[in-house]
Amino acid sequence: MSSPAENAPRITSGFPDPSGGRFAAEWLSPGRFALLLAALILAMFPDVLLADRGFVFRDFGIFTYPNAFFQRESFWRGEFPLWNPLNNCGTPFLAQWNLLALYPPSLIYLLLPLTWGLTIFLLIHLFLAGFNMYWLACAWTGNRLAGGLAGLAFAFNGLTLNSLMWTSTLAAMAWAPLVVLLVERAWRLGGPRPVIVAGLVSALQLLTGTPEVIGLTWMVLLALGLENLIRERKAILCVRAGAVVAVAALLCAAQLLPFLDLLAHSGRSGSFGAGSWSIPLWGWVNLLVPLFHCYRSPLGVCFLPGEDWTSSYYPGIAVVALGLAAVFWVRTARVRLLAALALAGFLLALGDAGLVYAGLLKVFPWLGFMRFPVKFVFLTGFALPLLAAFAVARLHGPDQERAQAGKRLGGIFIALALLAGGIMWQVWGHPFPLESRGPVIQNAALRVLFLGVILGGVAWLAKAPSGRPAALGGVVVLLLLWLELFTALPRQNPTVNAGVFMPGLAGQQFHPAPQAGESRAFLALPEHNLVYGSMLAEADKDYLGRRCALLGDCNLLDGIPVADGFYALYVREQRELFNYFFLTPAIDFPAGFADFLAISQRSDPAKLFSWQYRPSHLPFYSVGARPEFVERSNIPALLLATNFDARRVVYLPPEARGRLAAAGAAGGVVRQAHFAAQRVELAVQAEAPALLVLSQTYYHPWRAYVNGRPAPIWRADYAFQAVEVPAGASTVKLVYEDRLFEAGLALSGLALLGCLWGFRRAGRNPD
Repeated sequence: MSSPAENAPRITSGFPDPSGGRFAAEWLSPGRFALLLAALILAMFPDVLLADRGFVFRDFGIFTYPNAFFQRESFWRGEFPLWNPLNNCGTPFLAQWNLLALYPPSLIYLLLPLTWGLTIFLLIHLFLAGFNMYWLACAWTGNRLAGGLAGLAFAFNGLTLNSLMWTSTLAAMAWAPLVVLLVERAWRLGGPRPVIVAGLVSALQLLTGTPEVIGLTWMVLLALGLENLIRERKAILCVRAGAVVAVAALLCAAQLLPFLDLLAHSGRSGSFGAGSWSIPLWGWVNLLVPLFHCYRSPLGVCFLPGEDWTSSYYPGIAVVALGLAAVFWVRTARVRLLAALALAGFLLALGDAGLVYAGLLKVFPWLGFMRFPVKFVFLTGFALPLLAAFAVARLHGPDQERAQAGKRLGGIFIALALLAGGIMWQVWGHPFPLESRGPVIQNAALRVLFLGVILGGVAWLAKAPSGRPAALGGVVVLLLLWLELFTALPRQNPTVNAGVFMPGLAGQQFHPAPQAGESRAFLALPEHNLVYGSMLAEADKDYLGRRCALLGDCNLLDGIPVADGFYALYVREQRELFNYFFLTPAIDFPAGFADFLAISQRSDPAKLFSWQYRPSHLPFYSVGARPEFVERSNIPALLLATNFDARRVVYLPPEARGRLAAAGAAGGVVRQAHFAAQRVELAVQAEAPALLVLSQTYYHPWRAYVNGRPAPIWRADYAFQAVEVPAGASTVKLVYEDRLFEAGLALSGLALLGCLWGFRRAGRNPD
């Protein structure tokens, strides 16, 4: 006799309603689950929802918030944030893959006050993560209690809560279950409407710009597609899936074309950071005992040694137990596939130590783009809640299955309890450095207690009479699951008073403060490492210290230009040159190149959070240097030499020889200068044809106009810009004109109109 779990994947509408039939656990309707999920999020984060506080931990404070601030400033100026002039001597912004520049729900924090708006944005996506997983699990199991359990497990596991520091990662994770549900529905049903709906939701996930989560979501879909193809042998499934991909890609063309262009001009390659930050071999223990071998940071957040990307990937011990139960006694292709994905994700997350990752990297070197193997654990975190849902659904199957539920779950409880006991004994006898035995053992014992109560509740529900007793029991089980996850770890998301994000705070320490077009600040390597590697116990003071050091992208909050920046992608030549400069020992500090970069303030090695003024710096521009034509590979060494003087010489590629009227040094001056985010205007006076050199990153969308006529921009000093001006007075304009973005915007607009037209026409002609 088959159970609902075995017959579940019969998706006939936008949301789960298998063949119009009834679900088990009808009492947990979508509306009721939504209310429960929202109430639990409020209970977990009352301070950021009801008080004037905001998230701050790690990348949130030094990356997420400052870049959202820059995006918001651009929005209220009425322009697309194509270029960031304040970091990395200028760098593409919209083309980055994780800044949500074109993601429609970003309007939440663009329109609302930023600190509160970002909080609302993140918690809405935390809600979507749970709610979308509820839909997927309901559709696959035909059981709403199973869907609710999967939804809570996915929303409140350690990996999802850790992702509250990244708007892009959390948003991509939130859409993943719905993408899987709707794409599978599209290839099963065909027709314009399912394909368009799946394409629209897939486009939303693409616009989050998190290639790792997006890629892993489609890895799940690829596995499901192969399963369907082998079973049904219908090539049309591939055609329908391809149509979804085409719709999503066209809708995202405005984001994808600039991104792919930047990727081609960046230093990102298949070997970029491959193998770093992976789960240790013994990391499987943390699936059961979340604090095993962890150290506690001054802010209270716990980490595994050597793995700093996520503070936890703990899925819940009861979720692991139910997942194992599904593997043992739900013998369907879908469960086997999910089990394989969960295992593969964890083995790959072990990095080189797990052997699988190293072998796979040799076959598919492009996987190195993911940089941190630990990110593969998303597959485990995605599959385990669904496996647990299948186990719960099986318990609502035939009476024979229900009668055996208590014995089967009891056996799993005994096995995991004994295993947890062995782990506690290991901790007591052989603790890791910085590992506190008492808290780890107490926490583990509490996990075992929760495991017994939750599994007992699930077993009771299998035999409980329908109606109010089953509904009340189901709610209690869900609340216990949430409470187990809530108490598993010290809070992963410290908060601060919203006042620490106030613009202009860090600028008060400079005398004078660097300004766009005039000068930059530079945090040297020793001071950078000290600030980055240190942490204070008080979150407000800790973040204010990072702001004062201009760590990461904190400079954006104060409008201070810096030579560095914290992004996923960099223009290759600029980043190479900066790395040479950044790594130069203090005793060999290349002052001439620092002058060219307009560095007026350098971090003081003798006093943390203090700055030394450098009066010798140039502004962002200079006129009249003598051109010298040098092979590009030789230029970095010349720039970092002690005798380099940007006032006297500029290095150009050999292909510029013979194409310039400026042959030697020439007197000149810039009389007026105006620097905006995507436009530079200069009034230049030169005694003879001369080169106007700017310490702004060379990137091909920039266009130059001299006296209203187009002029070439030469790659100067390896990574920067130079424009030739004639003798006399000239006006020079440099404008950022991204043709690929404009073409992509047109394609996206046409694709959206096409989707609306196709959806409407399909509604008129359902046959």
